[in-house]
Amino acid sequence: MLQRAAVLQRAADCLVTGVAASLAPNATFNQPGVRMRLPILMLALIAGVSLPAIAAINPAEFQRRAPDQVRLRETARIVQDTRVGAAVLRRVTVVGEIVDEKHPAASRVGQSIVIDYRFDVTERQRAAKAYADAHGNRPGPQFMHEPDPPTLDAEGAFWANLAPADGDAGAAMRHAGAVESPGDTSYGGAVYVPVSGQYSFTPPND
Repeated sequence: MLQRAAVLQRAADCLVTGVAASLAPNATFNQPGVRMRLPILMLALIAGVSLPAIAAINPAEFQRRAPDQVRLRETARIVQDTRVGAAVLRRVTVVGEIVDEKHPAASRVGQSIVIDYRFDVTERQRAAKAYADAHGNRPGPQFMHEPDPPTLDAEGAFWANLAPADGDAGAAMRHAGAVESPGDTSYGGAVYVPVSGQYSFTPPND
């Protein structure tokens, strides 16, 4: 915010100076330098105001990388927090039936899958603060972190961007706060982890 404010202040100062110069007793808009000064300064001011738009984030950019994009009707959920020293580890386990999917190689509608992932709540908060301290509001790479449990829609369902927990994508596409899967559970179906960070449970918009 301080950087943006400084840009706006400099542009405003220049604009005021330009207006003052253009209104000087001996100045006319046809004089060299004065004729072009105001349009250029106005563009500079507009550029400063437009900074947040440049940094806008499109969740689809992260979601489309997920090997599996499915809509699940939740049938069971367990969220468990465990304190380990100063850290809080959160384990999220959700069982759901596939009711819709995007770009499937073969339809799996009607099948049940398990989402099982863990993250360090304390580390996620620390990483977010460190990123904010380092980058502020400057345009740049999006800070990505492990998601909170999904929020259900009116039909008791949610979209999920996933990858198999035992695959390469499931290991490589985790984000700030991620904790390795415990590997101590046995389910009757496939086990998945979220791989689109905080957008893992956001409905697709593309």
